Amino acid sequence: MKSILCAFTLSGAILGAATLAEPQAATAAQVAPTTPVAPATKTIPTTPLVSEQSVAPKTPIAPTTTTILPTTLGPDHVMTIAPEIIDEEIAKIIYDFPDYVPVPSWKGAITIQGSDTMAPTLTALAEAFNRLYPDVKFNIRGGGSDQAVQDLVAGACDFASVSNDLTDAEVAQIKKNSGADVVEIKIASGAACVIVNADNPMTQITREQLNGVFAITHSMTKDPIFAWKELDPTSPIAEEWIALYVTDENSSTMKTFTDFAMPNERFTTSYFYREPSPSSVVNACCAYKTAMGIGSFKHMQPRAKTLAVSADKGKTFVAPTKMNIYTGKYPMSRPLQLVAVLDKQGNLPPLLVDFARFALSETGQDEINDEGYSPANPTKLPEFIKRANAAAASAAPHALSTSSPDAAPSAVPNTTPGAAP
Repeated sequence: MKSILCAFTLSGAILGAATLAEPQAATAAQVAPTTPVAPATKTIPTTPLVSEQSVAPKTPIAPTTTTILPTTLGPDHVMTIAPEIIDEEIAKIIYDFPDYVPVPSWKGAITIQGSDTMAPTLTALAEAFNRLYPDVKFNIRGGGSDQAVQDLVAGACDFASVSNDLTDAEVAQIKKNSGADVVEIKIASGAACVIVNADNPMTQITREQLNGVFAITHSMTKDPIFAWKELDPTSPIAEEWIALYVTDENSSTMKTFTDFAMPNERFTTSYFYREPSPSSVVNACCAYKTAMGIGSFKHMQPRAKTLAVSADKGKTFVAPTKMNIYTGKYPMSRPLQLVAVLDKQGNLPPLLVDFARFALSETGQDEINDEGYSPANPTKLPEFIKRANAAAASAAPHALSTSSPDAAPSAVPNTTPGAAP
């Protein structure tokens, strides 16, 4: 789903914005397209501002559907990957986000440090924001969520991108070290997934089985699980040992998995391989029929597949579809957040507010969906985002006709937590 947000004119009122949507989603039997991992440091090139172009008002777009063929299991236990379908439910959720109303002009820089998983998505958001405001420079770096929080406290970045909920202890530590309050802005939902080769006939796994496979102390099972026959005796690879692929244990993806399947336990050392990134875990599962890996939903490829997971000892299994991740029904769902430290007045700089407002607009959520993530919840927008949207909408007819293109916009002042409405 790609969005085309036409820019506003500076000589009169805002002409409007239009979003063209081609919704898409993943089902339990299919996977999301590959997204390259962003480099560790990336400065977003700017794009000239488009102006004097008429646009249509926002109107409901009826989601289209395509026919999905059933997943078939051949005589040799070879899984056939079904074609992709459009997820109407996700399309409707994205449509419920507010339109992004542009403000006259932005100049400045935004540095975002943190989650390697989130970096490509933040890059896509930054590029879309630059199509409106080419004078805003972005510096988006990976390095992990933990490092991001440290850099945020040190003042080395404007936003920490974190793909998990901060604990109360983490928030308290940030407040103590920075001397200021913290704001967490959820912009999307992701998930840690159990991944196997597409030709593997296995379709589901329990928390206890995962513990037996990955944990050296296997506290949830009597014996460790080494071979595929201990999970599926009828598998064509039943006699083969399970080859395990994971990434950095300090990554949010791995923390989500360990908190669920093996809290306070160490990984086994048997047939255990550590990959440099979540995408390389998926690559290994594509290449090796005996592989089982832990990776991110957004990095899925056609030659790999995800397993449905049970958190209630096999009573129910939930697949990591975009909708199940959005609702939180999938047990290893997780939030994707931008975290910032407020100033002494309890406010966030207006440019940062507006970028967050863009991310939580229909246009921004389109970009997030295209990157393979589930949307945030349009009914749970932060109050300061709501105030910023109202301020931009009310100021637009007047501010755009009187403000200089080089002037700092006044559409979103004092709209962050603690500010008066």
